[in-house]
Amino acid sequence: MTDATVIIAAWNAADTIGKSVSSALAQQSVSAEIVVVDDASDEDIAARLPDREEITFHRLKENGGPAVARNAALDLAKGDWVCVLDSDDTMLPDRLAGMISMAERFEADVILGNFLRVDGEGQPLDGVPFLPPEGIDPEQPVTLEEYVADNLVSRTSRSAGYLKPLIRRAFLVRTGLRYDPTLRNGEDCHLIFDALAMGAKVHIRSEADYLYTVREGSVSYRINPDHFEALIKADRAFVGRNEGRLGAQAIDLFRRRETGLRNMMDSERVLQALKSKRLPEAIRLAGQHPAALPRVARQIAEGLGKRLRGGK
Repeated sequence: MTDATVIIAAWNAADTIGKSVSSALAQQSVSAEIVVVDDASDEDIAARLPDREEITFHRLKENGGPAVARNAALDLAKGDWVCVLDSDDTMLPDRLAGMISMAERFEADVILGNFLRVDGEGQPLDGVPFLPPEGIDPEQPVTLEEYVADNLVSRTSRSAGYLKPLIRRAFLVRTGLRYDPTLRNGEDCHLIFDALAMGAKVHIRSEADYLYTVREGSVSYRINPDHFEALIKADRAFVGRNEGRLGAQAIDLFRRRETGLRNMMDSERVLQALKSKRLPEAIRLAGQHPAALPRVARQIAEGLGKRLRGGK
């Protein structure tokens, strides 16, 4: 019997996939299999994997994004629990055992795990967990309203959507829960939206035993604005599917979330125009979307500060 399946979506991750898989193989006190789905990489991902019977490798013919790759991995999973791991991240050896123990204790369908932000060498960036442990009550299940509120897009928010889940596979089988294939960003967050709407019992674990790699910190690295547009469409589709079950508070929270997403999208378009030296276009976009200007100014200041300190 396999306790857990660790699913890893990989795209051009030849330099990091070995370390991620090794951390999954090193999990203590659980029997685990690892399913790696190569999202049509330009690199030979399979050559970087250990020759172990616990590893299943599958390559997609066309690049579909992390949601599509993870769905393919979910279809191959055999463990009682499914754990999501990014191809450039790692887990501490006791993570799976601790999450499964917590899930069984509270009869949870989903456990969301806290994490530490690290650089490409695995060194801590903040020295503290992403979510303050003292602010987490592991005994209390998360409501949909609380989870949406924790994923409002603002300067001060720390999105719970970054937390990687452990999911009971029986719940996946019973509900047919899958990732939204239209999303290339925020797909984990939307999976939990759907899980909660389907009645999942979700808890958050305070231990930061997942190491989340942050590789790009400069103004030169930007998020594709189209990804925000896809998130807005997915949010609206979710509200439409569940309108009869959503209360006024949840609907209002989704409206506030859309405002934040639109501000992020507009600011990214301004920043990309500036980066490409299309100054007239940047000025035009800034004039059309003045609410985006504070974030644009912060991003430019942070990028300049990093360069002055000798960074990228």
